[in-house]
Amino acid sequence: MKRRKSYLFRNTVFKEGDELAKTIFSGPGELEVGPAPEFEGSPETLNPEEMFVAAINGCIMTTFFYFVRKSDVKILSYHSNAEGQVEKGKDGFRFTNVQVRAKVMLSDHVFAEKVREFGNLAEKYCLVSHSLACPVRYHLEIG
Repeated sequence: MKRRKSYLFRNTVFKEGDELAKTIFSGPGELEVGPAPEFEGSPETLNPEEMFVAAINGCIMTTFFYFVRKSDVKILSYHSNAEGQVEKGKDGFRFTNVQVRAKVMLSDHVFAEKVREFGNLAEKYCLVSHSLACPVRYHLEIG
């Protein structure tokens, strides 16, 4: 039985107050695309694996804020990290799971339960994660 290889890709999405959301990728500063270093690419280019994980991270965040906008909840900040696990199986490489961990800072903790509900809705209705074969889990911490 062959040993399975595993790779981990990361990025960060954050939003402060009324500012636009920003995405930070772990490698490049410019949007040059190429294979991941694990697949003989340069760490200086943006790779499809990292963009895949960023698409999930960004989609969950925008879905979360869709529900926030329909409420009277004031979010001071939102910060999330996403990790996608890639493994080699008998049919080749594929993403086997993605974990998104978010932290939301509130102006008033009376809204904590409502924000948890928004997190559940974001996980349920994120278009990108619903289009995938691998599971996506959203973990929300409220501070």
